[in-house]
Amino acid sequence: MQTSRSARKKNIQPPQFILIVFSLLVLLSVIGLDFIGWKKDNRAYFFSALFGEKKTLLSQEILEQVALQGFTQYGISSQSIQQFRDTKGSLHLMIDLSEEKYRELESFLDLEFKKINASILGKEEQPGKEKNYFLWQIEGEEEKELIILFSVQKTGEREAVPSRKEPRKKVAIIIDDMGYNLDAIQEICSFQKPLTVSILPFSPFAQETALIAHQNNLEVMLHLPLESVNNNAENDIEGLIHSLMREEEIRKILDTSLEQIPYIKGVNNHMGSKITPNKIFMNIILDTLKERDLFFVDSRTTTRSIAYDVAQRMKIPSAYRHVFLDGESQEDYIKGKLIELFRLAQKNEKAVGICHPIDETLKVLKENLHLADKYELELVFVSQIVK
Repeated sequence: MQTSRSARKKNIQPPQFILIVFSLLVLLSVIGLDFIGWKKDNRAYFFSALFGEKKTLLSQEILEQVALQGFTQYGISSQSIQQFRDTKGSLHLMIDLSEEKYRELESFLDLEFKKINASILGKEEQPGKEKNYFLWQIEGEEEKELIILFSVQKTGEREAVPSRKEPRKKVAIIIDDMGYNLDAIQEICSFQKPLTVSILPFSPFAQETALIAHQNNLEVMLHLPLESVNNNAENDIEGLIHSLMREEEIRKILDTSLEQIPYIKGVNNHMGSKITPNKIFMNIILDTLKERDLFFVDSRTTTRSIAYDVAQRMKIPSAYRHVFLDGESQEDYIKGKLIELFRLAQKNEKAVGICHPIDETLKVLKENLHLADKYELELVFVSQIVK
């Protein structure tokens, strides 16, 4: 009898075991499906209750895809789009289009970015003579991930620029430290004068500044950071060439800096009092410029600089700075230096001045550049002065 009962127990146990295993598999499947739903932002119960609703982190790829699909849908050709990535990996897009096309695309992108919960932080408008510029900044959950600069052609015909005979004596003005905002380049474009802008390679709006300058017939240079003897804070600037670098490091960082900015015709140094007096360093730097057929302007941040002399020996078109216009920020001082530059050009038949895009300097330039005519000077790009 006991043997019979044991036998029956053995017969009963396998179905119970299978039932338990099956139940566990079902439970695990339900939990797995709930987790997948939670990860995909679909309906979930267990994980939503345990961890709360999951926030969608907008990947950079999704933002880029929305923008590029919009451009394609509205017939904007790839030739009208320029793009690059900054050192943080964010994509910058620059698009040429008509005003009518921009308004259509604006409505579409507003709606599409809203669908994916992207935030348009702003649409900064910068009016120009022939084009208006709209800078969009779009971000995901944590930081800006996409920047779009729309270059919108104004309606109406372009005014013809009257030609005039070129005077013998020339003066050129370089505006350094460009690329930190678009207000300065728009103000400079409004002067409608042949000015040269020099852009720091890793500034936030380096490429956009170069594009606007090029479209408004200004000359573009790279403002190359070089190590300074006494300015320790600025010696941390991105893209700086310093005295501890080997030749291959210098060439690599110089190539990278040159590739950051489109339309450049030449290079001048930002700081550099420790590098420009050194023949070995300047030979390495200038050799790269010669390979790329670029001119060089020695900013002369130290009286010990030999950069211009080295460039001349290497037969690189070059010049050097004669006057710093805004060593002090008072308007009277800046105007006095501008007059000094004009008189020097009148005496020596050419001169180069350097200044910075501070409010006081831009105001003085706007109000006084016309005085070049009084001194019988031709205001020219610096490329027209180098030899």
